[in-house]
Amino acid sequence: MAKTRMRSIYEALELIKQIDPESALTYNSIRKLCLDGKVKHFRSGKKIILNYDDLLQVVGMEEEV
Repeated sequence: MAKTRMRSIYEALELIKQIDPESALTYNSIRKLCLDGKVKHFRSGKKIILNYDDLLQVVGMEEEV
């Protein structure tokens, strides 16, 4: 069973920029995907912790492992 990679929005955005430096994704666009229920996430205080693999799938950037 694969580990679930949980990341903050800022961490997820940084990893996406490493994959695609010219990506148009922003903090707010990822936050909106979470709040619209399109990406699995939970809140820890005010911080949103999201499922990084789910985010990649939603935006069509599945990583080759």
